[in-house]
Amino acid sequence: MRLFARLAASLAAAALSLTVLGLPASAQTVFANDGTIGMVPPEGMVAVPGVPGFQDRAASASILILEMPKLAFSEITGNFAPDELKKQGVTVEEKRDVTLADGVPAVLLKGYQTVGADALKKWILIAGGKDQTGMVTVQFPEASTGRYPDAKVEDALKTVVFRAPPSTEEMLAKLPFTLGDLAGYKVMKVVGTSAVLLTKNEAGGAEPQSQSFFIVAAGPGEIREDDREGVAKRAISSVPGVKELRIERGGPLRIGGQPGFELIGNAADQQTGKPVKVAQWLSFGRNGYLRMVGVAPTENFDSDYGAMRGVRDGVSMR
Repeated sequence: MRLFARLAASLAAAALSLTVLGLPASAQTVFANDGTIGMVPPEGMVAVPGVPGFQDRAASASILILEMPKLAFSEITGNFAPDELKKQGVTVEEKRDVTLADGVPAVLLKGYQTVGADALKKWILIAGGKDQTGMVTVQFPEASTGRYPDAKVEDALKTVVFRAPPSTEEMLAKLPFTLGDLAGYKVMKVVGTSAVLLTKNEAGGAEPQSQSFFIVAAGPGEIREDDREGVAKRAISSVPGVKELRIERGGPLRIGGQPGFELIGNAADQQTGKPVKVAQWLSFGRNGYLRMVGVAPTENFDSDYGAMRGVRDGVSMR
């Protein structure tokens, strides 16, 4: 499979748009967004709360850090294809192996990305840590080269280090919500400090089409009542792992005493094409909202729907 390779190419090419907050970067290792991959950012760049990276907005310069499973390193580096990046407008001019602190192997790519009539300088470091893989992408316009010469960028990238991942319990404790009864689901992955992915195999099934999953994520900001239906429909159209989604039914409801919106849809599994059903709930608060999404094979949905609602009703904002 080349899933990680395609994902990495897409994310490496993506531009990062951040709002700068904080003090000037120091010469100490910074673990942006409290992640497991840290670095000494180049002078002029600062970490942004809630974002896995750094930025110098005045220079339109950014660094994005992506954490991936350990096996991703061999897959990405073993299946490296410049054509994957070229589809995103990225041209690789140089590729070489480097060794980071503690003997961590890494591959450094250097080139540029064409965005319309503009050209962005681009560095991509793929590092294979003991417990995970890291991909660090640096980009800025040609006009900022004087502020960020090659040597400065490469020196910063060579400071990349890994630390042991926190336990699942530690990561769950940092989420802005708590989980109650999981109704047979298990925590598969905590995503940053705002989301969690739960999974459940039906009758011990190991195939993707026999596996249900549930996502809980928190978002900031108040959603006006007249915007809620539109927000819900846009959100369900971006559910990962499915295609050809068609909304079957839905409408407003109360969730844990809060106004909410439910949508149920029919779709197909992205990889297998097997029919699945999707249930999405949005629960709206004054300072933020919860998005809860359950996906199950169509044949299992009726039995899973009750469990999904059980998980939904056990989610509470801290």
